Amino acid sequence: MILKFCGFKTKSEVLKLPTLNVNMVGFVYYPKSKRHLEIEQINALAQFVPDGIDKVVVMVNPTFQLIKKMLKQTDINGIQLHGEETIAFIKQIKLNFKNIKIIKALPASQNIIDEIERYRPYVDLFIIDTPSKHYGGTGHSFDWTILKRIKQSVPFLIAGGIDANKIKQIETLHLNHVGYDISSGIETNGMKDKNKMLAVIQQLKGVQ
Repeated sequence: MILKFCGFKTKSEVLKLPTLNVNMVGFVYYPKSKRHLEIEQINALAQFVPDGIDKVVVMVNPTFQLIKKMLKQTDINGIQLHGEETIAFIKQIKLNFKNIKIIKALPASQNIIDEIERYRPYVDLFIIDTPSKHYGGTGHSFDWTILKRIKQSVPFLIAGGIDANKIKQIETLHLNHVGYDISSGIETNGMKDKNKMLAVIQQLKGVQ
């Protein structure tokens, strides 16, 4: 199972990563988010992420120039697009940055299958999140049974208020997801909580 822990904001939070069995770490570049960081801050924090963990930046409807600047000024190796980015825009990113992983977040709506098929040839991974006009970060979950229609061949993570207890519930549904994207579910008072992170890892991957 792939684990992406998202929304890291401080050096003290990032320094908890070396002892954790996590696959991806996410930083948010979206000024309307409470977890927003400037490019300089993302670059500084990314230096403390251990080798072998993908460094992903979450962006909402960015311009190509902004992505270019982000990738030039940081060593981020993944872009998570969380808005209404077009296929043509994603093609442009792939054409210019061949080594960058492209993750597309989609809201868990009734037309999720159509949306996946539309983007599927152009992205490396999907994240299915709770629908929100604020583009994620709600801390709320959705009806996971909507994901039963997604084929095993589609790589996707489940997001939306995920914590160790909810993972236990989701695993009983036998969905085809490849992992989880978690932010608020590993926080206490807005800060990353190592005990909560360990609880998630133990739930998914066994003893840490």
